[in-house]
Amino acid sequence: MDNDIKKEGDGQERPETELEKVQKERDEYLDGWKRAKADFINYKKDEAARLEQFVKFSNESLLSELVMVLDSFDLSLTAIKDEATQKGVLLIKSQLEDLLKKYGLERIKVKEGDAFDPGRDEAVGEVEAQAPPGHIAEVIAAGYTLHGKVIRATRVKLSRIQNKE
Repeated sequence: MDNDIKKEGDGQERPETELEKVQKERDEYLDGWKRAKADFINYKKDEAARLEQFVKFSNESLLSELVMVLDSFDLSLTAIKDEATQKGVLLIKSQLEDLLKKYGLERIKVKEGDAFDPGRDEAVGEVEAQAPPGHIAEVIAAGYTLHGKVIRATRVKLSRIQNKE
């Protein structure tokens, strides 16, 4: 029985100390496992968010090209004089706009007299106009956003101070 209890002075650890050491090691492994589990959960959330962003913007290049088709509709509507033909073209254009809207594409709403916003507008020139200097005087081409991200800025001409000659 004396062999089961170890003495402090003989260079061997006491049973209580060995138990404490094993418990400490167990706690370290458990803490490491908990951290790894939390890291994995965070990784899964980050990956899901990244995949969602990828899916959201995967059609960006296609939609950007379809914006040019919308521009062609706008040009054709100004050239067509026959009211029935104009109505038909307008119907097709609105169907296309509704379809593109389902995929997150929206026209940037800008009108003459609005303040110039370099985050959504692209200035392509200046003209003398009634609007205050630096404001939008003329909209040249519509701009579009995809899920809130500008994929094409609105092309505008800005007003400048009128020359009083």
